[in-house]
Amino acid sequence: MDLKDIFDQGEEENIDAYVNFLDSVELVDLFYLIDEDYYQKILTRLKDTSIADILPYFEKSLLVKITELISDSRLTHILDFMQTDDAAYVLRSMDEHRSHGLIKTLKKANQIARVLSFPEETAGAIMQTEVCVLLVNKTAKECVESIRIQKKQLGDVISAFVIDEDRKLLGIVQLDDLILGNLSDPIQKIMKPLKHYVSPENDQEEVGRLFAKYDLTFVPVVDDKGYLLGQITHDDIQDVMEEEVSEDLLAYVGVSPEESIVDLDQNKLFLAFGRFPWLVFSISASFVTGYILTFFDEQVSNAIVFASFVPLIMNTTGNVGTQTAMITTRSFALGVNELGQFRIPLKREFVVGLLLGTMASCLTAVLIFVVYGDLNLSFRVGTTLIISMTSAAFLGMMIPLFFKGLGIDPAIASGPLVTSFCDMLSVSLYLAVIILTKSLELSYT
Repeated sequence: MDLKDIFDQGEEENIDAYVNFLDSVELVDLFYLIDEDYYQKILTRLKDTSIADILPYFEKSLLVKITELISDSRLTHILDFMQTDDAAYVLRSMDEHRSHGLIKTLKKANQIARVLSFPEETAGAIMQTEVCVLLVNKTAKECVESIRIQKKQLGDVISAFVIDEDRKLLGIVQLDDLILGNLSDPIQKIMKPLKHYVSPENDQEEVGRLFAKYDLTFVPVVDDKGYLLGQITHDDIQDVMEEEVSEDLLAYVGVSPEESIVDLDQNKLFLAFGRFPWLVFSISASFVTGYILTFFDEQVSNAIVFASFVPLIMNTTGNVGTQTAMITTRSFALGVNELGQFRIPLKREFVVGLLLGTMASCLTAVLIFVVYGDLNLSFRVGTTLIISMTSAAFLGMMIPLFFKGLGIDPAIASGPLVTSFCDMLSVSLYLAVIILTKSLELSYT
């Protein structure tokens, strides 16, 4: 049955049965599939705990629409069921006046306010303050009982942090070590030193790289004095990394990171203006490339034949440049290469560009000679491909490095930028090769 039919028929039993049949993920999908007019019908049929489960999964623009349909008193109750990081995410999406009013009514107002105090896209802004903690002066048996009590409030508990009376982080205890150990032992004997932790000011992308590098399931957040503030879990950082990758990919193709992939109701004029600067750059670069092409008529005999290979040279050169730029940009995002470590990958990409240029040159030169029987043309196009593709590999790596050195996201070295430079470079090199080889006309029979 069509979703619209289920809600339009107004049969309460059918609507209730359908909504109650869906799990949390399916409920989120439902809001993206149906018209806004039906949101209220769904919300009135969901328990507060169910709404608390699904709100963190909504993209911000849709989250705003949904929270506007929920009264302050009910939203307060819903937010009290949520973990601090999720509650902070919901409150950040709302009108500032309303969010400030709601925070004052929440049970965990201080914890949520602390999370909101950190800038967006930092570790502090995505941490949850709900952590299982054990005092260092307790025995294993006392800690087991403490975990049982805390679990009622925290839910799932995989590990526990050992702190002193001032909440300074000292170590970590895995539950299996605690249960299998001697219950009369002091917790100090069972705990292990903490290898990985982050500061609340760390960028969320740095946190993501830490998770990926060491295959972590959680990481504590501590301040500069070593006091435990909260933790970040793998599911939260997974969402962050998906967001970061999306931003990088959008920037790479000249689209503003502010543009949402899932929000279909964004202002169309805003979207157009967001993409327009790259279009202006591409048009300007094309004018420069076109101007360079005018020299073919002046400098080259039989210019039409020579010019017919310009698209081939531009496309192959542009492909090498954008491939190298994407590899370089992603290596920075993953923390593989830093500014001081680029010599080896630079050499690698230069050699790869040279090899690609050589292979493309040989193939193209043979095809030109077979089709046109012109050895001069084969030599010039082949030589241009070697030089331009090698140069494009170098250029595709240097542009992201340049932006990285300026402290700008290297993803801004996007496809339009690299492609435009490669177009101008390849056409200029092609014309230069033709002019320089005029005196080296090859004869053949």
